[in-house]
Amino acid sequence: MAFSPTTIATQTTSARDPRELYEIKQKAVKYYNDNGVPNKMEDVLNTMFYDSPSDVFGYLANYFEKFATTPTITKIKAREAYDSKGQPTVQTEVFCTVKNNLRLSATVVSPTPNSHLPDNTKPEDREADDTERQNSVTAAVSILNTDLNNRLTGLDPAQQQEVDNVVSNFYAELQAAEEERLAKEADAAATEEGSTKDVETASQASGKGKQPKSASKKGGKSQMSVAVPVEPSEKFLPGAGAVSTISRAACMAAAHIQQIPVFQHVAGLRFTEVPFEMTVPTPMVTIIQSGRAALGKSNCIKEFIVVPKPGMPLSQSLPLIQKIYNYVGKNLFTKSGVAAKLTNDIGAFCPTFDRPEQGLDLLQEAIAQCDLTVGEDFFLAINCASHEIFDYDPVTGKEPPAPFPGQDMHKEKGKYEILTGQAKVADDVVEFWAELLGRYPSVIAVIDPLRRQEKEHWMRLSDRISDQCFVVGGHAYARPGLLKDEELTPDFVTSGIALKLDRLNTITDTVQVAKNLQDADNQVIVSSCNGESTDTFLADFAVGIKARFLKVGAPVRGERTAQLNRLLQIEGMLEMSSRLASQEKFKFPHITPPPLPEPEEGEEEPAKKEATPRKK
Repeated sequence: MAFSPTTIATQTTSARDPRELYEIKQKAVKYYNDNGVPNKMEDVLNTMFYDSPSDVFGYLANYFEKFATTPTITKIKAREAYDSKGQPTVQTEVFCTVKNNLRLSATVVSPTPNSHLPDNTKPEDREADDTERQNSVTAAVSILNTDLNNRLTGLDPAQQQEVDNVVSNFYAELQAAEEERLAKEADAAATEEGSTKDVETASQASGKGKQPKSASKKGGKSQMSVAVPVEPSEKFLPGAGAVSTISRAACMAAAHIQQIPVFQHVAGLRFTEVPFEMTVPTPMVTIIQSGRAALGKSNCIKEFIVVPKPGMPLSQSLPLIQKIYNYVGKNLFTKSGVAAKLTNDIGAFCPTFDRPEQGLDLLQEAIAQCDLTVGEDFFLAINCASHEIFDYDPVTGKEPPAPFPGQDMHKEKGKYEILTGQAKVADDVVEFWAELLGRYPSVIAVIDPLRRQEKEHWMRLSDRISDQCFVVGGHAYARPGLLKDEELTPDFVTSGIALKLDRLNTITDTVQVAKNLQDADNQVIVSSCNGESTDTFLADFAVGIKARFLKVGAPVRGERTAQLNRLLQIEGMLEMSSRLASQEKFKFPHITPPPLPEPEEGEEEPAKKEATPRKK
C-alpha cells in the first residue's frame, strides 16, 4: 500500500515555492515512516475489512491505542478535606498525561488514623491531639504539592513498587533530618548540663540539694511493683499520612488508565498471574461497641461483631445483617430508652454492659430472632483490644488512661482491667478467655486477646482456643512497612492478621505482608479506620489481595455502607463474567506453642493446666 502525505501544508501551498513544498513532504514521509505509521495503517485497514466492525473509527481508535506512549504522572494536587467525623484529612488528585492529554486519573480522600488517645481522654489532651492532627494534614498537603509532586512526575503509576519506593525514601530522608536535629539538641543540652555540673555537686555536698521524690511515700504506703515492658510506640512525623495517600492514589490511577477495575489491578500486584476466579471477602460487621470507653463495668471486649457463614452471597447476607442490627436497636430501646440507641463514630450501639456475656447473648438472641441458626448461618467475632485495657507500671514512665466517672483511681498496674475494679495478670487472662470462649463456640475470631509482649501467654491461649476460632493479631503486629522484613518465629503465631491502609502503609508493603501471612496459613482481615470517607478503595483492595474478611464497622452511615455497596457491585461483576468463586468453610489451624525449655537441675517442671472443655 503506497502512502503519500499530499495534504501536508495544503493551506500554505500558494505561499511556498515547489522546492520548499517538496522538502516539507519529504520530512513528513520520513517522520511517518520512522514511527511505522504506513505499515500500521496498512495492517489495520486490511484487518478491519475482514472484521467489518459497525463502529469503524472506534475500531481504529482501539487498534492505535496500544501503540500510545505509556501514561505518566504529570501533576499531583492535594488539598485539605474532611472525613466522616468532620476531622481534617487529605484529598489527593493524580493527573496523568494520557494520549497527549492531561487527565485527572484518580481522586483519593485518605482516612484519618485512629487516635492514640483513649476515648475518655481529658478535653485539654484531646485539643492537643486535634492540633497535632491539623498540623499533620497541613504538612501532608504541602509535601504532596511540592516534594512528592516533583519526585513522582514522569513515573508510570502502574509501577507501584517504584512509586512506593520513591515516597518511602523521601519519608526516610525526613526522618534522618529529624533525628539529626534531635541529636544536635541533645548535644547542646548535654553541654549546658556539663556547665552546671560543678554547681550541682557543690550544692549536694553542702546538703542543700533537693532530695529525689520517692514513689514509696505516696499515700503512706510502700509501692513494690515490677516494671512492665512498655509497648513500642512509633513516632510519626507531621505529614506521614502523605505516604499512604499517594500510594493509594497511584494504584487507582493505574487501574483507571488501564480501564480495568481497581480490584483486578490489585490482584495483578498480589499474584504473578491474575486468577480467573476470585472471591469476595466475608463482611465483619460491628453491631455493638463496648470496652473501656463505654459505660458499665465490662472492659474486655471493644467490638461485638457478626459474621455470615462462608459462601452466603452478599445479596442475602447484607439484608440479614441489617435485620440483626435493627433488632439490637429495638431491644436496647425497649430496655433502656432512647439513649441506649445512640451510636458512635462507626455507627455501632454503645449500651451499658457489666459483663461481656451480655453483648454475646444479645447478638445470639438477635440472630435467632431473624430465624437464623447461631453457629451455622451466622457467627460472632470479638475485638478485645487488650492494649487498651492494660495498665502499665508507673516506673516505666507511662501512665494509664484517665479513669471514667466512678472508676477506681488506684488501679493495680501491670494488669489487664477485664472489668472495672477487677484486674488480672496474663495467666488469669488466659484462663478467662479460654473459659468464656468455651461457653460460646459461635465465636470464630478473636482479635488481640493479649498484648504481643506476653508471647508465652498468647501461645498458651492459642493452644487452647485455636481449634475453635481464628486468633487474630491487629495491634499486636507492627505496621506492614516493618512487618514485611520480620521473620515469622514460632514463639508468636497467629491464624489471622488485621491490616489497615493509613499513615506509612503503602500498597506494596501491605500486599507483601498479606502474601507472607497467607502463605503462613493466616486469614487476612482488611479493616477500616474510625475516620473514613466514602472512598471505596478498601473494598477493591480486599478483593484484589484475596482477603478473607472485610471489617467495615456498623452496617449504617454512608462511609460504611459505601464499602458494602461496592462489594455488592464487585460480586455482581464477577458473577456476570462467571468468575465468582465461593469462600471455603472455616478451617481453624491448631496453634502449638514451642516446647518449653528444659528445667535446670533442682527445678520442678511447670504444671500443665488442663484445657477448659468446649461445647460442641
